[in-house]
Amino acid sequence: MNETSRPSVDTSRHPGRLHLLLGVLLAVAGVVIYYFQLSANILTTPWYMAILATGGVLFILLALARSRSIWRWTALVLCTLFAAAVWVMLLVVVNAPAYTGPVKPGQAFPAFTTTLADGSTFNEDKLKGDQNTVLVFYRGHW
Repeated sequence: MNETSRPSVDTSRHPGRLHLLLGVLLAVAGVVIYYFQLSANILTTPWYMAILATGGVLFILLALARSRSIWRWTALVLCTLFAAAVWVMLLVVVNAPAYTGPVKPGQAFPAFTTTLADGSTFNEDKLKGDQNTVLVFYRGHW
């Protein structure tokens, strides 16, 4: 048998393996990039994380279309859950209100309501009183 008649191992035995690997790497790359972003104290919204995870799901779907296995189904389920969680976090959980600018001296404090660590509510009415009030936001470093 001559050498040219043998099919390559990657295309005949494991079709779509490159797509599977690329899909998983895309999802993991978003997490790695986000880690370095936080390490550098760059506090921008990581939209790339959701986009990369969604791209990873698409590549895993391509791999699954080429050949089905339990590992590919598992990778698809895990990456889909991860991508969905990232999209929910970005669009729902950490959705901050629009910035209206700083409060100026003598101007009324904007209306707000928040929850304290003990579960009780706190709003702008609790800042009113006979004395001047200073509100300081400290971003802790840990």
